[in-house]
Amino acid sequence: MMTLAAVCVAATMNAQVWVGGELGFSTKHVNGSEDNSKKFAIAPEIGYNLDDNFSVAIKLGYSYASDYMVNDNVVVAGVAIPVSVNAGNANTWFVNPYVRYAFVKAGNFSAFVDGGLNYATTHVQGADNNINSFGVGINPGIAYNVSDKLTLAAHFGKGLYWEHNWVKDNYRTNELGLELLNGVSFSAYYNF
Repeated sequence: MMTLAAVCVAATMNAQVWVGGELGFSTKHVNGSEDNSKKFAIAPEIGYNLDDNFSVAIKLGYSYASDYMVNDNVVVAGVAIPVSVNAGNANTWFVNPYVRYAFVKAGNFSAFVDGGLNYATTHVQGADNNINSFGVGINPGIAYNVSDKLTLAAHFGKGLYWEHNWVKDNYRTNELGLELLNGVSFSAYYNF
């Protein structure tokens, strides 16, 4: 037991473990319309530096969206036309284990890619079944070490990804995409 405790203390003293995450909020109001929406998300994460370039981490999160939009198909003259439908308020829980590789380091800056898995389940108010999602992706980002203890990071869009969505047995979609310009997310990490 003492050896295990010593190994844990040594790993912590060498700044191997880090904790942090993301926090976000947005609101949208359309003039002359009741189509207003609010979004909130929190995603704490914990990671471990394997060496100077590789890390492993896991992110657990929750998000809320009012006036949640879902994609649906409307059949017109025998042709299915995809449309977005306002489904109500939605609560989403997700888990995202990933591996980070820092491929460029210059002073306090570094560029990295995260490669990982993602699973999410969304419950829309009034719906009988949850919307489930499983995916894999590679997401680029940059980091800045403010100090030995504090790191700030930014991710660009969703990166390169594949995503499978389903609602019980009656609705399934697969999506393959590359999104680098569809928003930036920011994170802060505390290094032990």
